[in-house]
Amino acid sequence: MNRKLLLVILVAFSTAYFAGCSNNPKHLGITISTPPPASLAPGASVQVAATETGTMASIDWTCTPGNSAATCGSFSVSPTTSGQATMYTAPATAVGAVMITATSEAKGAPFANANVTIQANQGIAGNFAFYLAGLDQNQDPYSLAGAVLINSDGTLTGEQDFNDGFMITASDQITSGTLSVAADGSGTLTLVTADTSVGVLGTETFTVNFVNNSHALIIESDGSTSSGSLDLQTLPSTLSGGYSFAVIGVGPSGEGVAAGGVFTITGNTAAGTFDRNDAINGPVSGTTFTGATLGAVVDTFGRGTLTNGPFGTNGVFYTINQNAIRVIDMDTTDSAVGSAFSQGTGTFSNSSLGNSVFIDQGNFTESFLYAAVGQIAPSGGNFTGVADINEQGTGAPDFSDGVGIAGTYTIGIGGVNGYGDLVITPQTLQDVTEFGVYMVDSSINVNDPNNTSGGGGALIVDLSTNVLGVGSLVPQAAGSFSGNYAVGFQDLFPGGPPPPLNSGEADFVGNATATTSLTGSGTISDPREVLNAATVDSATFSGAITADGANPGRFTIPLAMTITTAPGAVVSYGANVYQASSGQLFWIEDGADGLSSVFGGQIQATSTLGAAAAKKVKKP
Repeated sequence: MNRKLLLVILVAFSTAYFAGCSNNPKHLGITISTPPPASLAPGASVQVAATETGTMASIDWTCTPGNSAATCGSFSVSPTTSGQATMYTAPATAVGAVMITATSEAKGAPFANANVTIQANQGIAGNFAFYLAGLDQNQDPYSLAGAVLINSDGTLTGEQDFNDGFMITASDQITSGTLSVAADGSGTLTLVTADTSVGVLGTETFTVNFVNNSHALIIESDGSTSSGSLDLQTLPSTLSGGYSFAVIGVGPSGEGVAAGGVFTITGNTAAGTFDRNDAINGPVSGTTFTGATLGAVVDTFGRGTLTNGPFGTNGVFYTINQNAIRVIDMDTTDSAVGSAFSQGTGTFSNSSLGNSVFIDQGNFTESFLYAAVGQIAPSGGNFTGVADINEQGTGAPDFSDGVGIAGTYTIGIGGVNGYGDLVITPQTLQDVTEFGVYMVDSSINVNDPNNTSGGGGALIVDLSTNVLGVGSLVPQAAGSFSGNYAVGFQDLFPGGPPPPLNSGEADFVGNATATTSLTGSGTISDPREVLNAATVDSATFSGAITADGANPGRFTIPLAMTITTAPGAVVSYGANVYQASSGQLFWIEDGADGLSSVFGGQIQATSTLGAAAAKKVKKP
């Protein structure tokens, strides 16, 4: 072969070979090495970066949909070099799912994508119903229920019903307001009405802590203080069939009142059986009613009426869904608030009640303030169990921890479906001796109505002679006490000579992590400063978790709570916990704080908000 021709062939081959090694896109790569978080608030900024392999070409940054600052966001530097960060700024409005793309300028233009959801308040929006009970700025007990439509930007409208049974019985439009939620689920809900008699000159402020996208624990924190729940609504909903209910409030003389039972809705009428306990007349069981009437219209906020029914002559309800409603008594001389849940289509018997955890807490004006939490193992009409009680004003020891309880129960008294009672005998739980029991459908979680797990059990009303209250019986299942939780409690403080007059209330909501200890932080609403706090204050807490070896499902926690604006002031709560499941626990303060206070409350496992349910954008 001609040497000159051979040299040309070899040079051409060598050039092609080495060019392929350095520039062939099959040997190039790019990754987004610093990705954005799963979600961002509108207008928020975060650094992103991409790293290349096989090339040092520049990197261009784009986004979809629209590739503009208004539709998907903007980048402070583009192009960048490999590893160099650029600042991504989200659009000013909640546009939803966005895809960020880093594209190399190298041959073949390799690219990498990352997804982010642009949403206000972690994507929490829609119709929500709320209810609370507590003490207003004058220390009068009050009930509050309502519903709001929360827009994607956090603004809202709605309506509510407020009743203290003495001076204010008001149904108001919520003309405006805002919801602001942080990534950990904590936030603030503000409602504005034209009624200057509620909140602060018509503006109510609440502290919220979202457990998941559809449920939050909530306290009022504007000088009035109360505890309750905020839950996503499914509208419209039709109410029909059997329901169980329980409410608590005050009677015409300011006495504490609790009532519960079962009723059936047929068309626009309701009839049923209920129990009532009040601080003047004591418990009365098995009262029947007929002829209660549902209003013809349930409005766009899920508000309806039930007159001459078991929760007031002028009863109002707010629909969460067809299986769950919040109810409020809007009579001008008495007040009560609570819930009603569907019984489904099944028939209940003694075998319907299995191993369960219960919580039972009084309100503000009965003979003795108290809370009780425990667990039972029923079998054939009898039960055994263990429980804790904190009861103030009895003259006896203020609290009993881990006491054995036993007794009898009956479901279906008088042939009424799901209507029953549970009697503690002998009397080992101080003045708590009897519960009215009202069974609910096994698919319904009474503490988180949109949750598909943890369903079943019953609402309860305390029918004891010296105390009255409401609560729930929740099925108990095995589980671990670890992970992230939303926590809340309502802490009541007696004062004055017996019978004690309530001297204050402090409500708390926050977040906690459970490992070998329970550690967290949150917000206290303490208008009377009974904990030496400001009217609204932040607090941190921590305590070692010790399992009760003799009673699986029960834990003790010496909980030290430090209040931010009271340096050196530590409230030494002794908290005892009963576990229904990994996702649902109940706790009680055992009296160790030395303040003669009583708290009961919930510990609910949290889930990722917003972005977990977001849809990804596909690259065109």
